Amino acid sequence: MTITALVPISQDDKTAAVSGFQDRSLPIEQACVWEAFEESQGHGVWGRYAWCEDDSKIAFITLYKYSVRGVHYLWAKWGPAWVKEATPDREAALRADLLREIKAKDKSVAFVRLHAIYQHPDLVMPLQTISYDRTVVIDTSGKTEEAILAAMPKAGKRSIRSGLKKGKAEGVTFHEDTANVVDVIDEYYAVMEETAKRDGFRAHPKEYYLTLLTTLGPKHARIFSMRDAQGNILWWDLCLVEGIRAQAEYGASTEAARRLRQPPVLDFLAAEFLARDGVREFDLMGAHSPRCPDLYSVGKYKSAFASHFTDVPGGWDMPIKKATYRALSAAKAVKDWRARSRTE
Repeated sequence: MTITALVPISQDDKTAAVSGFQDRSLPIEQACVWEAFEESQGHGVWGRYAWCEDDSKIAFITLYKYSVRGVHYLWAKWGPAWVKEATPDREAALRADLLREIKAKDKSVAFVRLHAIYQHPDLVMPLQTISYDRTVVIDTSGKTEEAILAAMPKAGKRSIRSGLKKGKAEGVTFHEDTANVVDVIDEYYAVMEETAKRDGFRAHPKEYYLTLLTTLGPKHARIFSMRDAQGNILWWDLCLVEGIRAQAEYGASTEAARRLRQPPVLDFLAAEFLARDGVREFDLMGAHSPRCPDLYSVGKYKSAFASHFTDVPGGWDMPIKKATYRALSAAKAVKDWRARSRTE
């Protein structure tokens, strides 16, 4: 009979253990380097574990301390991170071991937010956030511009080549600003504010993006832009890197960028730039699926970069204090109803 256990692990031991799985880079949010950023945002590490079957490490999970409406919960962003196959039984067994650990260690925790491939009765859709289960990954294993283009669908190739030609004619240039981000952050944030106003969302404070870049450092966080002939930012991407994987975490654009067809060009050039540093997969972070119809438009845009979608573990909440969780759900339903009423 297989014995499973959730085993506390130090940063050094986790780094050493993960180094044996170079072809299976952990999500950066589950890597040790992420802990300093969460700490800077007031979310300390609640627990860092290896999940084992007998003596074999199967997955890792790091959980951070969060609260909503005064209710404490844990968030394992993109965790558990599996280094062996995540079967339905393994996912359920890990959560059962985690539940026992939480009940023994911290009775204030009302629920856990984590990721899973397989739906299960102990999981519900997350309260506050859109959590996708499908994304688009640009294949950058070919390293060169032409090799990356060759792996894209025909429509994507046409879009990129057209955008590159249009940009060159208009004097648009590609830049990496990671090294001097402190000096240019105001320029970047002005474009984010424009994007948020246009698209109807609330951006993080400027310091959030700056702290993300400076805390993770240039090995793990890079920022790129397309600028017009006068040096004004048209579009930017903030990318995170862990091992052979990179992801387009945040981005913003001006109306001028859209007229010049530069948004896909920047995604492509950022992917090609990072490929030269050893990145083999560039994740565009989310596409539509039956679970996430709200991402249809952005998913259509991203589908030009790859011939297929990539399934990823969706986010779920695992209620522990069920009555408390029901109360939170009811409060959110009332808040959402009031918001809809104001717009009708």
